[in-house]
Amino acid sequence: MAALRQKLGNGKSSSKLNRAKDGKRVIPCKGLFRDDKEKPFTAKWYETRRNIKKALSFYRELLDNKQLLNKLWQEHGNGRNWGLKVHIRAAKVVVRTMGKWVNTSKQIGPISGTKIGDHFYWRGELSIVGLHHEFQRGIDYMKLINGKILATSIVDSGRYHNVDEFCSDKLAYCGEGDNPNKDQKLVRGNLALKNNMDDKMPVRVIRKVNDDGSGDRGCNYKFVYDGLFCVTEYWKEKGKFGKEIYKFLLRKCEEGDR
Repeated sequence: MAALRQKLGNGKSSSKLNRAKDGKRVIPCKGLFRDDKEKPFTAKWYETRRNIKKALSFYRELLDNKQLLNKLWQEHGNGRNWGLKVHIRAAKVVVRTMGKWVNTSKQIGPISGTKIGDHFYWRGELSIVGLHHEFQRGIDYMKLINGKILATSIVDSGRYHNVDEFCSDKLAYCGEGDNPNKDQKLVRGNLALKNNMDDKMPVRVIRKVNDDGSGDRGCNYKFVYDGLFCVTEYWKEKGKFGKEIYKFLLRKCEEGDR
């Protein structure tokens, strides 16, 4: 099938980009909709950041204290879903039983109390702070009142060769599918990313990077928040297993430093 390539805007080439004062190419995005119009580093931002630190501290305490985690899970989790990974169970305890989850509503744009370079050791931590609510899927999205879905964030785990070459202001992201032996469809997260491109709405990008210093936590990686990116185009191509996959090109937006 011939490759689908859609350009940002009314057929305009994505090469016609604005340039910031530092010479970097940036893509203008429409105004971000959040519950409040706060700017980063206000008094509310610092208050939320303190709450985030408390929530993460409690979460990590649960991971280190399996006895406490199991006790809380039995008391509040009704013994269900014991098959869940420990870090997911701990996150569910934090959010649903202890009332410590921060930024609980899905939203597009920057998240209060977070900034570029913030790093996290588990996917559950991304959910607790509100950067990415999906525990396993790489694309998180929300449904609007009119039924349209828009992507809020993506996690580049590196599993699908998303990055041809590492670049801080560009990302070629592979879409999602339930079965690698079947063609991907333009539904759910894939459709949401396409809608973000059409509506010029930004997406939060979190990258999974190697980190030998995290070994004491049982892993050698961490998740780093990389800012706001805009979807500039998408296409289909043959994937590793010979099936059609969607690819999305994202570039850092003007608001990407938030």
